[in-house]
Amino acid sequence: MCVMELAERCRAQQLLDSLFREARDGRGQAALVLGPPGVGKTGVVDHVKGQAERAGATVLSATASAAERSFPLGVVAQLLSSLGYSMDEIAAVCESPTKVAAAVHDAICVVSERTPLVVTVDDVHDIDSESLRCLLYVVHRVAPLRALILLTGSSDLPQQSPVLTAEYMRNPSCSLLRLASLCASCVRRVLAEHMGCGVCDRTVSLWRRASGGSPLLLHALLKDWSGSGAPGEVGQGAVPPPLGGDAVRFAVQYVHALMTEDGLRTARALAVLGESATADRVERLLHHLGMSASAAARSRSALQAAGLTDGLRYHLEAARDVVLDRTPSDERTRLHRNAALALRESNAELSEVAGHLVHARPAQELWAVIALREAAAQALHEHDAERAIAFLRAAYDASADGSARAVVRAELAQAEWEVDPGAVRWHLADLLDEHRAGLLSREHSLLLGMYLLWSGRTQEVSVLLTDLDAVREELSQDARARLDALRVWFAYFFPTYGARYRQGPLEAPQDPGQCIVSVDPQWDGALVLASLLAEGPTDDACGAAEQLLQAQVPHHPLLAPTMAALISLIRGARLERAAGWCDRLVMGCSERTTTCQAILLAASATLESWLGNFTTALTRAEQALTLLPASAWGVAIGLPLSAKVLACVGLGDLEAAAECLRTPVPQLMFQSLPGLHYLQARGRLHLAAGRHRAALGDFYACRDLMAAWKLEVSVFTAWRVYAAEALAELGDRDEAARFLEEELAQPDTGSPWLRKRAQVLYDRLCSVGTDARPGRSPSEVTEELHTLSRAEHKVAQLAQEGLTNREIAEQLGVTPSTVEQHLTRIYRKLGVRGRAELPVAMTSAELLGG
Repeated sequence: MCVMELAERCRAQQLLDSLFREARDGRGQAALVLGPPGVGKTGVVDHVKGQAERAGATVLSATASAAERSFPLGVVAQLLSSLGYSMDEIAAVCESPTKVAAAVHDAICVVSERTPLVVTVDDVHDIDSESLRCLLYVVHRVAPLRALILLTGSSDLPQQSPVLTAEYMRNPSCSLLRLASLCASCVRRVLAEHMGCGVCDRTVSLWRRASGGSPLLLHALLKDWSGSGAPGEVGQGAVPPPLGGDAVRFAVQYVHALMTEDGLRTARALAVLGESATADRVERLLHHLGMSASAAARSRSALQAAGLTDGLRYHLEAARDVVLDRTPSDERTRLHRNAALALRESNAELSEVAGHLVHARPAQELWAVIALREAAAQALHEHDAERAIAFLRAAYDASADGSARAVVRAELAQAEWEVDPGAVRWHLADLLDEHRAGLLSREHSLLLGMYLLWSGRTQEVSVLLTDLDAVREELSQDARARLDALRVWFAYFFPTYGARYRQGPLEAPQDPGQCIVSVDPQWDGALVLASLLAEGPTDDACGAAEQLLQAQVPHHPLLAPTMAALISLIRGARLERAAGWCDRLVMGCSERTTTCQAILLAASATLESWLGNFTTALTRAEQALTLLPASAWGVAIGLPLSAKVLACVGLGDLEAAAECLRTPVPQLMFQSLPGLHYLQARGRLHLAAGRHRAALGDFYACRDLMAAWKLEVSVFTAWRVYAAEALAELGDRDEAARFLEEELAQPDTGSPWLRKRAQVLYDRLCSVGTDARPGRSPSEVTEELHTLSRAEHKVAQLAQEGLTNREIAEQLGVTPSTVEQHLTRIYRKLGVRGRAELPVAMTSAELLGG
């Protein structure tokens, strides 16, 4: 054979067996087997040696080593040692370089006359030059010998040692084989040795693809598989290979250590590109690294032949990780920068380019800053704030000082807001300075106003609004709409500090036909909220809110307009409608940013707590507080905390409610609307815990704030119902009855649960002392109440407030039949005939110290 043949292992073994038979019969042969690390060259040599030994042949073996390449005749010394030469005899033979080749040839001739001979030299690419000359001398004269000279080397050997390969190409007694990856049959045989006979085609395909046909990687995968506790025998189903463990990592490290410089650069380039790799991008990247197209092609082919890649991507992520881990950090940085350049040149997605720039740490490169900013904007549009933050932090580091850095800082604050509003406070001082210096765009100054409002920095919000009002004529219509929206939100959230913005009418739209549900949801939200503040919760305002929600909710609604619409429905006592919209918003918010999810959950929890749906309220309040830490909520912390407190009190868990109130809150919160929620919830906990005077203090604080703010909102008048309960416990039943009469005289509050509670309490006060059953004193009723379990007490309270069994079951998270069983036991313990007598029994005990 005088041409190079590409052979799979089974075919290579057959060819070498044939060459050995010819050599045994007196027709000497030489074979050179080439291939990348791990392809199984040593395994083929071991197969030939085994066959030779079984046939009674003599086997001489040597292995070349890169560490010993500088030692003359090192491989020859190994062969002579195998022939039984002593150290002195070897030294004597090697003293004369001109005679050593003939001496080795003579020694091989003597042995081959006695028995067939196989001489193997592994890793001939690392052989010392003197030993190589000796081997060439023998190979050139192998034909008349009963000998097979078998050498193995790397795929790059033709370039490294053209003299050796030239001999194998022109000598008819020489065969040149390039070892290919394992065929499906070979893989099946290997798998069957470890898994048993029942290996299906699908299993073979999966393992062959994962290993790239490399025997080294295939055996490494099998070691990791068996080490994971896999069964020794498999059934008919496909058995997928493991992702790669220690054995795979060690195998890849071995291959990595044997790579050429070009191979290493190519391996690292493919590892850095990852899923972004295409033939064009790989070529561009390697060109940036100084590799020619032909060198790049050879290196990619070598990696594919080694079983690591398909020429573009790694078969195993574990292999890619090894290459990345073994890449020096400065080299990896350079690779990422060049990868970004290659991707940019090939018109890749912005996010792919930016992903490499994040790792490349570009220093004040304008094109990189632009790419990172544009990719961040795209990520924010897709609600991926975390990725946007990573891009913008890299852009900030790469920006020069001045207006460019100010713009990036503002965009970074906007992205961080979507994940953790608390993180924005570290930017506020710089953003304020940049606003005063005129370095921020109008849009970013408006966003700064929102951050300040959330943080409760009302004075700075006022100054910023004054600055923007001064240049109102220079603002675009879009910016004016957002400025008006900011004023309205200031007036709504801080009724005292923002009072002067309540009466300022919004600028009329240029198009007379423009109205609610226009092309600008921010404008619509501002109109809805401004109408609410100026005219109260009219039917028109509520109708406009419904229209806005109908237009927004199916299409990833913007947060501010959505919240404005919900607030209008709440103010209009349409709590169940608002809660229904919140349900739809919460169900569809999983893809939204963290801050958006948290605010929607807090709004829903607040509504559910007002409606008496405490289990749902508790779940959503806890979700909101988990998504954002307390420090991130600013003055808005009062919303999720109050919802959770009301829910815990409603469910009878006073300790959990008290734990909520141990969360630190900003003092300025009590001058904001969330503070009103907080005071009412805190008073409710005081009331449930029997601290009636403390409860009255909080409820009267709610009354005073509402009077000062001229705020008459149905859900906030709940303080009257709770205050009446406290007054009744303190013995002031007349004042309690007056509060309840005021509450019941109001139009529908939107909360059937609260109205039932007010009515039941009012009926109690009117019936005390007249409805107790004959023969049973109030103290006896109290004693009977004490026999109720905690669960029974909850059911009794809800039943006497007029709730149906199904409503009680929904609130307590149990089945209606469980409620019915509780009621049966309650009636028996209290000695009543049904729920109609429960209010009397409960009232008698509760108002007299029960």
